[in-house]
Amino acid sequence: MRYLTRDDRREVILQAAMRVALAEGFTAMTVRRIASEGGVSTGQVHHHFASANELKSQAFIRLIEELLDIELVPPTASWREQLHSMLGSEDGALEPYIRLWREALLLAEKEPEIKGAYVLSMEMWHGKVVQLIRQGREAGEFTNVDSAEHIAWRLIALACGLDGIWLLGMPGVDEAALQHHLAASIQKELC
Repeated sequence: MRYLTRDDRREVILQAAMRVALAEGFTAMTVRRIASEGGVSTGQVHHHFASANELKSQAFIRLIEELLDIELVPPTASWREQLHSMLGSEDGALEPYIRLWREALLLAEKEPEIKGAYVLSMEMWHGKVVQLIRQGREAGEFTNVDSAEHIAWRLIALACGLDGIWLLGMPGVDEAALQHHLAASIQKELC
C-alpha cells in the first residue's frame, strides 16, 4: 500500500463518510463506521476532523455540491425544463441525496455544525436557481423582471413545502401533483 499524504488520507476519510451518508444516512455516520468504510483507524478520523459533526457537515456539503452538479436534463433542454429539474426532479437516483437533505434539516435544530452545512446547502441551491433564472432571461424565455433572488427563494420554498406535504401523504398531493404545482408556479413567477 502506498503512503498517503495528510490531504490524501483526509480525502479517503471524507469519501468514506460520503458513501456511508448516501447509503445509510447521518445516524450511521459514526467514527467507527466511517473508519471501517475508509480502511483507516478511528484515531485517524479523529486526527483529521475535530469532531464527528465536522466530518458529517463536510461530507454533507460535498454531497450537495455533487447533487447540484448532476445534469438531470440535456443541455439543450429549455431553461424552464432545467429550472424545473433543479427544483423538483423525478429522477429516483437522487433519492439518497434528498433523504440526506431531509435528515440534515431535522438535525440542524440540535447540531450547530449541521445547521451551518444545511444553511450553506440552501444558499448553494439558491445560487443555482438564480443562475438558471438569469440564463433563462438572457435567452428570452423568462420575462418577469422581479428580482431573480426573490423568485428563487419563493420557488425553493414552494418545492420544500410541497415535498413536506407529499411526505406526510396528504390526499391529492402525489408526485404528479407536486410536479404540476411546481410547473404552474414557475410559469406564474417567470412569464
